Amino acid sequence: MKKTTVLCIALASTALMNVSVQAEVLYQENSVRVGYQTLLDAEDKNPNRYDQGYLAYYHTTLADWGSALGWLWLENPLDNADNQQGDDAGATTKGWLKIDYALGDTPFNLWLQSFFMGNTTCMEQNLYFGGSYSIRADNLNGTFGLGANYSYGSFRPANSSFNGANGYAAVVALAYNLTPSLVARGYYEAQFDRDDEFQTALGYDQFGYQVQLGVDYHINSRLMLSSSYMYLDSWGATKRDGGEMLFELGVKF
Repeated sequence: MKKTTVLCIALASTALMNVSVQAEVLYQENSVRVGYQTLLDAEDKNPNRYDQGYLAYYHTTLADWGSALGWLWLENPLDNADNQQGDDAGATTKGWLKIDYALGDTPFNLWLQSFFMGNTTCMEQNLYFGGSYSIRADNLNGTFGLGANYSYGSFRPANSSFNGANGYAAVVALAYNLTPSLVARGYYEAQFDRDDEFQTALGYDQFGYQVQLGVDYHINSRLMLSSSYMYLDSWGATKRDGGEMLFELGVKF
């Protein structure tokens, strides 16, 4: 099942790239970043979490057919961070993809979103299918999406796993251009009415969410700095609520 899902996502990505070649691209940006994640109160409530560095790749495409946003993280790539028990933490891979396919000249879109995380202890994949609405007002841009959630995952220490329909999801993503060089970001993502078996398998509650507030400073056409505050609850390996900070230095191309 996992190999089939990965293959389907790869084929879908290839098809979208082929479409984008023929479409009018309004804006496109890639960046490679070095980041550091430091926990605030999330560390006290989540013994599995720890401070760590990471490497990241980000991509943005805005075109006449819609938009595609995505990133890929490799956390603790040098395996030089220890967990709260004093053991080697190991590396974790995380990937996120959001596609909003415009329905003609309306502000409505077909919405597809994916989030994956995996390491030697646990693995989790969430796929959202639904509709979204584009928000456009002066310097404010973004989307609101609502749809169904399909998930699979496993937790090795408990020998538990889940695969199937998993409730619903809602996402709000906003960006506001404060100046030509400074962009403020806001992001909210929630899953609700999660399946009971999913909650038992991965240790989550029926409702989980994350909030992210950040700023990107574009030093010049190539270099950028980014800082974000995140608050998570029953989300992305953060079983109990807590906040953290992210700092990034990136090169755009």
